[in-house]
Amino acid sequence: MSAEKTPGISAIDTTNFARQIVLDFEFAPVPKQRQRRGLRNEIIEVGAVKLDYHGNVMGEFSQFVQTEYTEGVAYPVRELTGISAVDTAMAGPLYVVIKRLSDWIGRYSAQVVCWSGADRRQLLTECQAKHIDPAAFPTDWADLQTFYTSIMDVGSHGCVSLSDAATWFGIEFDESTGHAHSALADARVTAKLLKQVMDGDYRVSPRAQEIRQRWGGDGRASPDAPFQEVPRARRPAAEAEGGGEVGRCI
Repeated sequence: MSAEKTPGISAIDTTNFARQIVLDFEFAPVPKQRQRRGLRNEIIEVGAVKLDYHGNVMGEFSQFVQTEYTEGVAYPVRELTGISAVDTAMAGPLYVVIKRLSDWIGRYSAQVVCWSGADRRQLLTECQAKHIDPAAFPTDWADLQTFYTSIMDVGSHGCVSLSDAATWFGIEFDESTGHAHSALADARVTAKLLKQVMDGDYRVSPRAQEIRQRWGGDGRASPDAPFQEVPRARRPAAEAEGGGEVGRCI
């Protein structure tokens, strides 16, 4: 699977890592007058799903993040995510949440999988602006959006959105998180799409036709078109350590 041509972004690797950490951030814009070192947004919520080498869910992580430069949560962000100013005001700062996330990931070798490279860029930019050392965090990241954009052959449409990919494959957003587009809800959907890659099993939904029609129906991927063969994941050597850590951090 080809990797996005962005420094630090690798191909999806379900062989050499004992865990896949599906990660999603929600952001809030930083006012122009308060922007520092290129920091235009701040992370306000972190959601993650931990998968083993079979793609089984081993645990979930979800925490709000206290902002430093952003005051409150802008209305469009609040409407989309359901996150309020009270949620962020009562949360821990980014360095505390990242430490908790690193502890939750644990000692297993892990690859971080996100929907687009924006999450990695945001984390590195924000850590630099806030003088946070991310050394304890996994350094290998994969971009699942690039892979699905490739196999869905979207042509001039550009990158496939998470919601379009979910609709194409009949995956519903889980609103038990309290909101359909919370960081954890998005991470859950991304994890299900990653599971398809790990299994090499793609079941296209009849609703894929809705996406194709919205894209214009001009020769882009047909819902019935075959996808490239994807190898199933093999058990990584690191898993020989054994032990499972089923858990949930909310």
